[in-house]
Formats: sequence, structure tokens, C-alpha cells
Amino acid sequence: MQTSQNSMPRKSEPLAGSFSASRPTILCVDDEERILRSLRMLFAQTYNVRVTTDGNEALRILQEEKIHVLISDQRMPIMTGVELLRRAKYIAPHTMRLLLTGYSDLDATLGSINEGEVFRFINKPWDAEAIKATVANAVDIALSLGDVTIPGPVGGQNVTDHILVIDTDDQSAELIRELVHTHISPGLVVHHAATIEGVLETLRQHEIAVVVSEVRIGTADITTMIKLLKRFNPRTVSILLTTFYDASMLVNLINEAQVYRCIPKPIRAKLMLRAIEGGLESYWAFQMAPSLVKKHQVEVGSNESADNPLANRIMNFFKSFAPQRN
Repeated sequence: MQTSQNSMPRKSEPLAGSFSASRPTILCVDDEERILRSLRMLFAQTYNVRVTTDGNEALRILQEEKIHVLISDQRMPIMTGVELLRRAKYIAPHTMRLLLTGYSDLDATLGSINEGEVFRFINKPWDAEAIKATVANAVDIALSLGDVTIPGPVGGQNVTDHILVIDTDDQSAELIRELVHTHISPGLVVHHAATIEGVLETLRQHEIAVVVSEVRIGTADITTMIKLLKRFNPRTVSILLTTFYDASMLVNLINEAQVYRCIPKPIRAKLMLRAIEGGLESYWAFQMAPSLVKKHQVEVGSNESADNPLANRIMNFFKSFAPQRN
């Protein structure tokens, strides 16, 4: 493909002498050509790099080529990054998805959780070493998964699994219990905890398939607990249930907790039911194909420090016991 010096091709051509069938391939999508040039310069020495300004072209590349990592900007005129990642997860489920944005965009952040199921959220301007480490991690995971088959729907399996609702609102817990027992299985056990002590006691006694959690218990921020739960119990699927939204908090929960869905209050029954059904399907898929857990590897956050008593307490809890799986 011939291009002028001032234009970028929709699809990247391999740099002369740089293409290798043995190297992983990454696909970068952004409507800003200077961003694509920067990304290609960062990664061309290590990976085969494809670039495009068009989300539809990106989907075609995903259909035709083995892409290990997809890096997409959010704000693009033809197709948003969230929409691209949403469609990409069906076309190429083993491609690791990263969302790149320069804005504290709450809608995009929520969409990246609920629709794109992204591996990492990367802010512009990025730190070169940090983004290279993130991409390297994503590539390693994609390579390790190979052609692992993702199990299809397995509804009705493990009907005695456990769900934990963390909320001071009793009505939320009762509604979730009713939804689960009426529409999924009466054998599923729904626990309710309104205190940190109650949460830890439930985790001590049971392996939890799905956690539905507020981000606060009273005035206490429990996002650290949500992050550590995923870190130490990677098969557990977390769903946020909250009236409190903050883009930076949600970005951290994507990167450090791999939150599956974010559901607003007041609860909409159909939305919550779909989230729990999807969370259970993911949990069952992890049981049938344990290597899939690698796709949900979390970043270790900086808040796990000596001056964070709650983090230390929860960290020590997870390190000190092996849960009894009842």
C-alpha cells in the first residue's frame, strides 16, 4: 500500500525486514495518526505491529489474522473503543483487549467494564515503560492460552455454588436472593454480609462464585477488599452494585480487580439477573478450563502498604487460611 508522508495506512504494513511469523502481533487503533506512529515506534522492535484509524478495518483484521493484543483508543469518530472491544471479544475471544484514553470519561469506563470486558485501561499520556510492561504481560497471557476452548453456556451446573452480597441494604440482598432462586436455581446459596467481619467470616467458610458488592460499607471504602479478593481468589467474579461513581476508582477496579460488571442502584432486576448469570457462567468456565483465569490477572496496586490498616488486615486474612469449600 502506497501512502504519502503525511498519511497513515488504515492497515499497517510490516516494517522492512521486521515481520516474523514467530513474533506476536499487536493491533493498535486510534484516529490520531501521531498516536499510531508513537505506538508503532514503541513496539516494532518486539512485535509485529498492525495499525488502523478505522474500527471496521480493525474488526476485519481480527477476523483474518491472529492478533494477540488489541490496543484501542476510546474517542474515535467511526466507532468508539468500547464498541470495538465489545465486538472484538466475540470475533477473537483470546485477543487481550486494552482501552486507551486521555479523558476521565465515566461512560467509557462503565462501558469498558460492562461491554468490552477489558484487560487494562491505559491513560494518555502513557508512561513508555509502563505501557510496554502491560502489553508484554498481555502478550504472554495470549500466548499461554493458545487455542484453549472457551466453554459454552453450562446453565444448571453446580447449583449449590455460593453468592455473596456485600451491602448494608437488606432489601438489595433480598431482591438478589429472590432473583437467583426464582430465575437461576433454588440450590444456589446467597449470603449477605453488612460488615467487614461478616464478609471475612463468609469467605473463611465458603468458596464464593460471585460477589455482588457495594464499594462502601457505611463510611468504609472496601474497594481494597474487592481487589484483594480477586487477587487471592481469581476464580471469583465480582459485580459492583453502587450509587457512587468515580471514573478513576472504576479504572483502578478494572486494572486491579478485573470487575465483571457495574450495576447502578436502584437495582433493575433484569440487568442484575443478566450480570449474575454471566458471572456464574464465567466462574463455571474457569472451573472447566482453569487456564482462562490468566485472562483476568490483576495488577498489584500501590495501596497495599504498611499505612493502610484495612489492606494489611485483609491481606493477612487471605494469606493465613485455606477456605473450606462448602
